[in-house]
Amino acid sequence: MFEVIAVPVDGSDYGYKAADVAIEIAKKFNSKIAAVHVLEEFSFNSYASEEDSGDAILAKITEKAGNVGVEVVEHLLTADPLRDMKFIIDQTRADLVVIHAHGANDKRFVSFEENEVSDTQIGSVSERLLRTSDVPVLLVK
Repeated sequence: MFEVIAVPVDGSDYGYKAADVAIEIAKKFNSKIAAVHVLEEFSFNSYASEEDSGDAILAKITEKAGNVGVEVVEHLLTADPLRDMKFIIDQTRADLVVIHAHGANDKRFVSFEENEVSDTQIGSVSERLLRTSDVPVLLVK
């Protein structure tokens, strides 16, 4: 049913929870995981430090998935998560995206009151991906 399941991860507990859900789905459908970590284009930290951190985040997902026999392809990219996530997901050729409701850097929340889901608030990256993705998006709270 799903050949590739993309899971954007930022190193937050929320991101790891979404990865756990993606791994369970991948295990059930014999899918691959496209683990995506985006390095901010403009950061006050050194690029090497950000890259090391991103590699560690992706390695954690790969190890966890490998323990249950799920293959992971790691994607460590420099981009703007808000602007580029749809493009990044398209490039992974994902059939499904599993993303957390909000992560470590989300400061803006969007309410979907107009869609009658008044109790649901999500971060800006997740919200944009929900609105623009050509493939199903599973939002993990």
